[in-house]
Amino acid sequence: MKSNTNLEQEILDAATELFLERGFDSTSTTDIAKKAGCNQALVHYYFRTKENLFLRIFKKNIETFLSFANNYMYSGDFMQFLEKGIESYFEILKANRNLPLFLIKEFAMNEDRRIFFRENFVNNELRRSVYYKFDKIVKQEIEKGTIRPIETLNLILDVLSLCAFTFISLPMYTTWLEKDDSEVDDFIESRKNEIITLIKNGLIR
Repeated sequence: MKSNTNLEQEILDAATELFLERGFDSTSTTDIAKKAGCNQALVHYYFRTKENLFLRIFKKNIETFLSFANNYMYSGDFMQFLEKGIESYFEILKANRNLPLFLIKEFAMNEDRRIFFRENFVNNELRRSVYYKFDKIVKQEIEKGTIRPIETLNLILDVLSLCAFTFISLPMYTTWLEKDDSEVDDFIESRKNEIITLIKNGLIR
């Protein structure tokens, strides 16, 4: 017999897979229970509502999406610092390929999700401190003449959007051009290198 902890985790795993593949509206607790191998009542027992279950997964996936910012320290070489950040971000997205499209769909279609993000991430002092530290580094590099003047938010959005769209485009790339897994991996690697080059070159004065 499955332990309570194992069953709760299996429900979370099943829900995560379904939510990322289908989105909130197209996933039912019946679907989740069936995939987890339990009855619907147990899903409600552990999480009360589909919304509660979704928000737990949604928050964890946003944290995953943003976690690249915590994976390395600034050593004084800004371009190297930026390159390592992009490489780290790509590794996270490679392991969670449905994540960018999932988040974009939820943010675009549901104001409650945008408010949830603001309250739990934008207004979070710890997360804001990470932004302010990066903002300070960017301003110092501009003052030293290492990079051209640029708003920190614009730089972050340039990196996030270019990287994320690589993974959003994978279904089209795979289907339209009939690519196999190894070719998709090569495409991801080439996009990573291209984005690093674009971002770094775009910052040169």
